[in-house]
Amino acid sequence: MAFIGKPCDVSALRQLATLDSRVDRHIKLVLSFFCGGIPSHDGVGRILAAMGIDSDDVSSFRYRGNGWPGKAVATTHSGQTGEMSYAESWGDFLSKEVQFRCKICPDAVGGVADIACADAWYGGETGYPTFEELDGRSLIVTRSEIGQEFLLAAEAAGALSTTPLEVREINLMQPSQASRKRLVRARLAALTATLQPQPNVVGLMVAEASRSASKREQLKNFLGTIRRIIVRRR
Repeated sequence: MAFIGKPCDVSALRQLATLDSRVDRHIKLVLSFFCGGIPSHDGVGRILAAMGIDSDDVSSFRYRGNGWPGKAVATTHSGQTGEMSYAESWGDFLSKEVQFRCKICPDAVGGVADIACADAWYGGETGYPTFEELDGRSLIVTRSEIGQEFLLAAEAAGALSTTPLEVREINLMQPSQASRKRLVRARLAALTATLQPQPNVVGLMVAEASRSASKREQLKNFLGTIRRIIVRRR
């Protein structure tokens, strides 16, 4: 079978495999994606309020889709529908509600999966993605021999087509992920300073990534994380 999950799910599965041989025996392919983090329910509630929709009447809620990136869409039992662009729903609401654990994630890019996929965003004039509705395209990163073999087989079967790209282009497509990776060490240092538990980051190249962050960036994230910890305690 194949397993598809968030990067943290994949990490948990890899850890389980060290204790239970059935994992690797039965799961031959592990896929993940670049994860922006899991927002709280409060974020969805604020989106619904902005749409003018009663949360108790919601029959379905779609974060995105039916396009690229697609809109957030809420539908009620009474037939009312509300829509919001991805740039607004994620940028103005959900990204501000991401849980603390996700902000200190050392591997939001599926580093231990066989294949990790992401939105191959187009950059805007500012160098940051525009999130305009366009023809969709995906970034595919193979991270193991099995993943590479599967991708080549899928391409040979006509299931998809790919074009190679330079690694540095990923930073332009996913600038927030690049920033998170290089700054997570500073955030973890804040956990150490406040005697908080933290995830094991061995093998995830956190220290290497941090070398490309400026001292100012690191200090800002170190102090910001300490502030979050103090606020949570209160």
